[in-house]
Amino acid sequence: MNKDLEAEVDYVVIGGGSAGCTLAARLSEDPSVTVLLIEAGAKRGNLLDYWKIEMPAAFDRVWRNPKFNWMFEGEPEPTMHNRRIFQPRGKILGGSSAINGVCFIRGHALDFERWVREGAAGWSWREVLPYFKRAETWEGGESTYRGGSGPVHVRKGKYPTELYDIFIQAGVQAGYPLTDDINGEFQEGFGAFQMNVHNGVRASTAEAYIRPNAGRQNLSVVDHAMAEKLIIEGNRVAGVQFSRLGANGMFARARKEVILSAGAIGSPHLLMLSGIGPADHLAEMGIKCTVNLPGVGQNLQDHPLVYMKFKIDKPVSMSRYMSKGLMLYTGARWMTTHTGPGATNNVETCGLMRTDPSVPHPDIELQYLPIIMDHDLGVSPDVHGFTYCVGPTRVEGTGWVKLRSSNPTDPPRILSNMLSTDYDLGQMRHAVEIARNIASQPAHKGLGVSEVEPGPNVKMREEIDDYLRGNTSGDFHLTCTCKMGIGRMAVVDSRLHVHGIEGLRVADASVMPSIVSANTNATTIMIAEKAADMILGRSAPPPADVGLPA
Repeated sequence: MNKDLEAEVDYVVIGGGSAGCTLAARLSEDPSVTVLLIEAGAKRGNLLDYWKIEMPAAFDRVWRNPKFNWMFEGEPEPTMHNRRIFQPRGKILGGSSAINGVCFIRGHALDFERWVREGAAGWSWREVLPYFKRAETWEGGESTYRGGSGPVHVRKGKYPTELYDIFIQAGVQAGYPLTDDINGEFQEGFGAFQMNVHNGVRASTAEAYIRPNAGRQNLSVVDHAMAEKLIIEGNRVAGVQFSRLGANGMFARARKEVILSAGAIGSPHLLMLSGIGPADHLAEMGIKCTVNLPGVGQNLQDHPLVYMKFKIDKPVSMSRYMSKGLMLYTGARWMTTHTGPGATNNVETCGLMRTDPSVPHPDIELQYLPIIMDHDLGVSPDVHGFTYCVGPTRVEGTGWVKLRSSNPTDPPRILSNMLSTDYDLGQMRHAVEIARNIASQPAHKGLGVSEVEPGPNVKMREEIDDYLRGNTSGDFHLTCTCKMGIGRMAVVDSRLHVHGIEGLRVADASVMPSIVSANTNATTIMIAEKAADMILGRSAPPPADVGLPA
């Protein structure tokens, strides 16, 4: 190896996303160790486009921007009219926490009890709650359920519109409870969504964990570094080979461990490129199998949802801020003060509901937008209305991630496999029924509501199913492709070591045994917080003194 192209540290963290930034910052708190974080994207935007990342309201400007996004496109989906599903993943320091909708919500308590049953010992609700608290500074301060001094600042929305109040009233009229804190004791009902925003700026993991610690001498961050292959010596992962800005054959070696935090797509992709994965698939790609792990890339889970759109006669939606003049004013106000409509993600309320009282915890999530927005086309500026982003919190069908070739620059193949079971399709039908019921409540009486999509003529089961197969998309909550547990399809153990090889862990959304019943970013950060203690050999905090929902 060319020594000029080689670095050696104690820990190499691959992927500067939601988990990787968290992990690198926490590991480097120990001044006796050295940490190298490598990220394929840039460290941040430039003077002309940084605002697209940092302004909460501008998230629609980054999640389809190839400068900040891997822009993955899935395989044709047989159960969804052979449509290809767009799969955005962050390609910037902060990863998907730098391009997502800034929605910050934990998984439900019972999700983590299920993880334990699935083989993830040590990941129960009482054991993970201290790490959720460690990660955040909640605007309401420290409490039994909330953190008051963590890196990620979390708050409710502060930009009022009567549509938010009407939505919550409608939910109560439909028979659902209110919740004062969806990340607190009562993780069910209608109430304020929460966002990771600090002083009007997106609190990505780059902003929360890396930039405040940029002066640490034992933490190095290398951007534009494309990981190509893990370096395996005997039965141990010793480092990673990567390219950077046209220079190939660069190496980073780890004296202690390599931690793969490239996400639910990137982590299995790099494992398979390195000969760790399903032996038959690796043989098809002409890759020598070092460790036969059939679960690598399998078990892909995401939250399916549809964007149900409703037009209103009363001009009170956020569309009133979409004229060119007001948009310029909003941008200028945010640039100078970090306040105003630009400082919110415009998703300030939500509903977490059960389809039936017998269901143990909420199985439908509705994210409310006080504007008409399309998954593919973005915001409709010339019409007033609101959008229900609605779908199930749990899925039965699973998809996969596979190699396209042995070339690291070729994007992976991705199949979501949504709506592939009767249960999943039925849950989507329930979501549409529930959303229509909420929109029909008396609270909406003065707005002049009319359903635009799917439309009042879509009534019969066959028509609804056809609509769902033609319009369901993912909520960009890709998880579970290197799942934690025991058994043939598990990829990592409960301490996140990759089965069958030494010196390597995975710590990101891919290790979830099953998807949590909420947006996934907060849980991904929690995983990295807990992983840091494991890697450094620190004692875990005492389990939280809390009960489980009845």
